[in-house]
Amino acid sequence: MLISATGRGSISSVLKVAVDVVWVIACALLGFFWIVAAISVIFIATGGQAMMGFEQIAIESPMNVALWTLNGSILAVGVMIVCAYLRGVFETLVKRDPFVPENAKRFTAIAIVLAIMEGSKTLVSALVSLIFSMLNLNTGEPFQVPNVSWPVWIAVLTLFVLAQVFREGAAMREEQKMTI
Repeated sequence: MLISATGRGSISSVLKVAVDVVWVIACALLGFFWIVAAISVIFIATGGQAMMGFEQIAIESPMNVALWTLNGSILAVGVMIVCAYLRGVFETLVKRDPFVPENAKRFTAIAIVLAIMEGSKTLVSALVSLIFSMLNLNTGEPFQVPNVSWPVWIAVLTLFVLAQVFREGAAMREEQKMTI
């Protein structure tokens, strides 16, 4: 039996559940990032090392803890917001009615959220690196300009185009309803 893309029991309904799971994981990660930050601050305040190792990842300096916590928090909050919008898109797919004006707005909002996430990550990385290098707290690491993630910016542009496609599809649907 072939699984359909829309309707009940479709791929869209499975993806809607997957988006819900990702949202819960993002919430848990946000809490985890702040717990790690709190533990690191306690270690630093008590004169201990901000050294935490988990498998392959080792955070050894306060600058890395700050970057990891802030960028991870931005990512987790952004994923939670994107998941909320995607859930609305998948709900319309399950109802077999994807070309609604709300989906165009949702794709535009997702593009804006991704742009804000990437811009915030770049800005936070630059500011934290600059502050730690100015205060000589980064254990000899020079100020570094963060890398630009071109695939994310291409995805943002693609989402803006997709939003326009849905906007046009919704307009065509309304026009079709008006014809006799």
